[in-house]
Amino acid sequence: MISVCFFIHFSHKANSINTYNQSRSDIEIDLRVYPDEIKPMEDGVSIRAYTNNVNRKGLQVFIPVKTVDDLKKISKTQKVVEFKIKGNIEPLERPTNINQFDFRRIMYGKAVYFKVSKASLIEYNILTKNSLIAKIHSWRKKLLERCIKLEEPLQSYCMGIILGEQTDYLKENSTKLRNMGIIHLFCISGLHVFYFIKLIEIVFTRFKIKRETMEITQIGVLPLYFILGGGSTSLFRAVVLVLVQLITKKIAIKISTLDSWCLVLLVNLWLNPFVLLQMGGQLSYLLSFVLIMQQMENGWTTGIKLFLVELPIILFSTYKIHLLTMVFNLIIVPIFSSVIVPIVIVAFALPQLMALLNPIIMMFEVTLKYLDKLPGLIQVGKPSRLITLFMVILALKIISTKQSKFKKRALTFYSLIWLGLWSWFKLNPYGEITFFDVGQGDSILIREPFNRTVTLIDTGGKMQFGKKPVAMKHTIAKNSSINYLQSIGVSKLNNLCLTHQDIDHIGEASEILNNFKVKNLVFPVGVDTTQNYQRKILPFIRRNTKVIACLAGTKIDHLPMEIKYPFQAGKGENGDSLVLAGNVGGKNLLLTGDLDLAGERKLLESGVLNQRVDIFKLGHHGSKTANSEEILKAIMPKLAIVSAGRHNRYGHPNLEVINRLNSMGIPYASTQDEGMISYRYFLNGMGRWKTGIDEKESIIQ
Repeated sequence: MISVCFFIHFSHKANSINTYNQSRSDIEIDLRVYPDEIKPMEDGVSIRAYTNNVNRKGLQVFIPVKTVDDLKKISKTQKVVEFKIKGNIEPLERPTNINQFDFRRIMYGKAVYFKVSKASLIEYNILTKNSLIAKIHSWRKKLLERCIKLEEPLQSYCMGIILGEQTDYLKENSTKLRNMGIIHLFCISGLHVFYFIKLIEIVFTRFKIKRETMEITQIGVLPLYFILGGGSTSLFRAVVLVLVQLITKKIAIKISTLDSWCLVLLVNLWLNPFVLLQMGGQLSYLLSFVLIMQQMENGWTTGIKLFLVELPIILFSTYKIHLLTMVFNLIIVPIFSSVIVPIVIVAFALPQLMALLNPIIMMFEVTLKYLDKLPGLIQVGKPSRLITLFMVILALKIISTKQSKFKKRALTFYSLIWLGLWSWFKLNPYGEITFFDVGQGDSILIREPFNRTVTLIDTGGKMQFGKKPVAMKHTIAKNSSINYLQSIGVSKLNNLCLTHQDIDHIGEASEILNNFKVKNLVFPVGVDTTQNYQRKILPFIRRNTKVIACLAGTKIDHLPMEIKYPFQAGKGENGDSLVLAGNVGGKNLLLTGDLDLAGERKLLESGVLNQRVDIFKLGHHGSKTANSEEILKAIMPKLAIVSAGRHNRYGHPNLEVINRLNSMGIPYASTQDEGMISYRYFLNGMGRWKTGIDEKESIIQ
């Protein structure tokens, strides 16, 4: 009966979201926003609105604000703000590269299902009268401002642990927690709720107030703290679990901790069916379940069991595991629970002690940084959903059984599966030619079967426009090539080839060099004299990376393609682009970077393009400054690939080039429409195409 009720409820939720899944353009939208959901930006505010007049679903919106006075007034207010805006309501962006992080999972977990693009502010109104819930959000805004006065890292720890606010500092530092396998620190910690309840108990006992009054106070205060604490999944679990225990105790109903846990999970799923889509929700409930089941175990035994259960989830989300993860859990978790959380609570209550307490948090951060650098991080790869689910069930069976003989066999089987998975990724039997969707830019992967060679050609990058310099956030490669390569177990590159010095080709090179061991860094002669190279590449080159400035005919070990151009040193401009050609997986491949028409003529005159091409990446993103009729006739590609950004300002691919392809009967595919485009082949010559955008796939499914 419960299953049927939940199925009907989930179906209704999914249908209600899909009903509004079509974009609606240029409409007026009324939004009501709590003050703590307003995030001030440089030229506007980013808001999360749960009340609107269009579809009554959660919306993520960036609203440009024209005047400095209005921006200050909106940012500083502690009241509810009503906005009237005009814009386009659209579904949240889906991932366009295979294994790309799906931002929708986080937003759906927060009950935000749509975004507003091209928003313009018509008017706003700051309300003077607010409801009780609005006042609680107002208090939270005040407490956030109180935390901002603290110094880092204490500021972010207070905001994260007590108020559930993810700061830029915590986001940047989450990488080392992921690497160490202790990302669950902020997921399972409900200790601050325990301390909060204990504090109420101490105060009421001290002033000899009736226990009945104390329990009613605790029951009444906990929901208020849930709002103040940001309403995260781990906080919901901790708060409702304590509430269930308090209420059942008060009405004299006996209920076990495990039954309480089950009830909390069911309530959470009913309120938000997508709460388990993100790793935080999965680890919060799964690891708390293990802790409940193993209450009488010692620290080492519990640590081992937590590791066995969390390993499949961590690998599915991060693709890597540290051999010392279990040790890190045994060392860091007790320190975090018994030292760091109490210090953060004291600092939050008494900010005057910041000078005394912040150095302790800083020492903790330094310790994490040191432990993160210890050897033992293994790039495994991403297990399938089915394997992940099976391994979680197997781990739960291992930790719950008391039969030692079965436990030993199951542990052996558990270990062999992970060893087999690691071996599969290291000896991946298929090769690939992959064109990543990096927006307006290029990034191409050529990987031979069994990972004999792995070559990345260009990295993508975001061009800056306007006079005002903006600090770049390197997320393009992380969301495309880096994430994908790590998901298939790749930790080193034989070659990183940079065709020329434009940012949309080399802008993410620093991220590639930081995340992978690169054997050869290859570029045309002259690129190393440019400012972009000096600033964005040179400082990140490691000692064991060989730097190769090349011209046509240069031979490079373990580069599966031939260098056809340039013929002489240049300035790293479009006309000096590196041109690569070769046979990969039985397909003749030609990559010309941003080579212009003059460069194409030189190539044709040299006679190096002397055979038909199977796959040709259109030069300069399909611009008419490249892709002449002459070169297309000379190579007659069976398929042309366009790598360009959606709705780009240049109009790429150019209509003239597309008409030329159509008139010549040359089929083409674009990353704008298909996302990542990948040809996967085996040694027997068999191959198939795969794209990053799957119209049949739905996060709701």
